[in-house]
Amino acid sequence: MGIKQEVNRELRENYELLRALLSQERALSLKADLGNLEDIIGKQIPEALSKNAPPDYYELYMDFKSEYEKFRDYILYDQLIGKNVVALGGGFSSGKSSFLNALNGEDALPEAIEPTTAVPAYVVWGEDYRVQAINIFDAKVVFQNVLDIQKIAHGFGELECDGEKISEGTALGHVLESVFLATPQQSYRNIAFLDTPGYSKPESEQYSARTDEQIARRQLNTAGLILWFVNAEGGVITQNDIDFIKTLREDIPKLVILTRADRRQDQLAEIMAKVRETLTLKGVGNIRGVYAYDKECPEDYDLPEIRCFLEDWNQRTPEPNFALNFKKLFVRCRKFFEDEKNKAGSKLEKLNHASMILSGGGEEEAVEVLDRLIDDFRREIQALTRTGERVRELQDAFFQEIKRVGDVVGIRMPEPSEVELLREDAGNPLTLLRDYNREHNVKPNRELLAVLQNALGDLKPVFPQAAGGGAYQGKLLDILRSYRVAPEEIRFNDVYRRTDAYQKLVRTLAAAEKGE
Repeated sequence: MGIKQEVNRELRENYELLRALLSQERALSLKADLGNLEDIIGKQIPEALSKNAPPDYYELYMDFKSEYEKFRDYILYDQLIGKNVVALGGGFSSGKSSFLNALNGEDALPEAIEPTTAVPAYVVWGEDYRVQAINIFDAKVVFQNVLDIQKIAHGFGELECDGEKISEGTALGHVLESVFLATPQQSYRNIAFLDTPGYSKPESEQYSARTDEQIARRQLNTAGLILWFVNAEGGVITQNDIDFIKTLREDIPKLVILTRADRRQDQLAEIMAKVRETLTLKGVGNIRGVYAYDKECPEDYDLPEIRCFLEDWNQRTPEPNFALNFKKLFVRCRKFFEDEKNKAGSKLEKLNHASMILSGGGEEEAVEVLDRLIDDFRREIQALTRTGERVRELQDAFFQEIKRVGDVVGIRMPEPSEVELLREDAGNPLTLLRDYNREHNVKPNRELLAVLQNALGDLKPVFPQAAGGGAYQGKLLDILRSYRVAPEEIRFNDVYRRTDAYQKLVRTLAAAEKGE
C-alpha cells in the first residue's frame, strides 16, 4: 500500500470514528422506558421546590441526579448489574490507571491521559475485549478497534506521512460521558472498577469541567469501596486530599494507596506511618489501610495485600444503595418543611397569645396588625404543608416507577411502602423514638421518656456507620460469618423478608443462639 493510500485509509477511519462519536441517534435499546422517571427528576421535583426548599437543595438535587445517572449506566451497560463498584480516586496524575493495568496484567486503560480529556471508565470482566461509550447526546458508541479509545484520549486526527507529521491531533474525550471496558484479563468477576478523572480545583492548570471537585465527588460517592491514590514522592498526604476525602460519604470504606513507592523506598515506612497518623489526627474515618505500590515493581510492595482485600470484596453479594441514596433528597426536604412548620407554629402561638392580651385591653389597632401577621403565618404553614405533601407524593411516584424499572432490568428495589424502612444512620435510640412520635403524632409520656433517658442516654449504636453502607456491611458480614453463614446468602437492606435466603439466615442465627 502506497503512502497516499495509507493516509487516505487513516482519514476514512478517522471520519468513521468521528461520525460515531458525534452521533445523536439515541439507539440505546433500553429494556425499560425511563420517560416517567426523567419527567419526575427533570420537571416535577424542581417545580415542586421552586418557591421553597432547603438551603442545601441544589447540592442534594445534583447528588440525586448523579445517582440516577449511575442507575441509568447500569441499564445502558447491563454488565454492571450484579457487580460491586470499586472507585479509584485521587489527584491529577496520581497513578490510578497504571494501578489498574498492574492489577489486571495488561493495559486495560491508557495511561497519562490529560485531565481535559479524561473520561470516567468502568472496567469489568468479559469473555472478549470490548469497548463501548455513551456520548454527550446519550447515544451509544461501539468501538470496532480497541485502540480508538487511546486515540481519542491522546490526540485524534494526528497523521504522519513518510515520517513527517502532516496533521496535529486534538483531544475528543470531552464528547464522551462515560466509557465501558470489558476484558478477560479483569481478575475480579464480581467487581466493576470505576476509574475517575483526577480532581482539581478551579485555580489549577489541570482544571476542566470533567475534573471539577463536585463531579469527582459525586462519581466516587456512588461506589461501595474507594481506592484513594497519593503520590509518595510528596512525602505526605496533602491537606487538599484530606479535605476532599472528608466530604465523601463516611460509610464507604477506603484504602489509601501510595504510588511511586520505589522513588521514596528509604523513607517509605516513615511516610506511610505519617500518612496514617495524619488521617487519624484529621478525623478521616473508615480508612481500612494505607498501602504502597509502584508500577515498575508492584509485587515488591503491597499489591499482594491489596489483591487479598479485593478478593474478599469480590466474594460479597453486591447490594446497590440506590434506594437509600435516592431517599436522601426526599427525607431532607420533608424534614425541612416540618422544621419550618414548627417554627411558624411556635410564632403563631405567641402571636395568638399576644392578640388575646391586647384585645382585652382595647388595643384594636395593635390587634389588627397582629391578626394580619397571624393570617400570614397560617398561610405560610398551609403552603409548607401542601409542599411537604407534594414531596411525599413525588417520593411515592418516584419509587413506584424506579421499582417498575428495576424489576424489568433486574435491579432489586424496595416497594414504595417499604422505603421508610431504609435508614441512613443507626442513630441514638431516643432520637429514633422521638422521630417516630413526631411522624405519627404520638404525644410523648414524660415519665417514660425520663426512664428511657436514664437507661439509653449513654447507649451507643453497635453500627455507628450508615446502615446499608460499606462499613456497616463489612462489620455485619464479619459477625454473620462467625455463625458460618455463606456471604452469598446474606442480603443487606433486604426488605423482602420472605426470601429463602432470609429465612435460612434467621434459622441459622436462631440455632446459634441455642447452641445447636
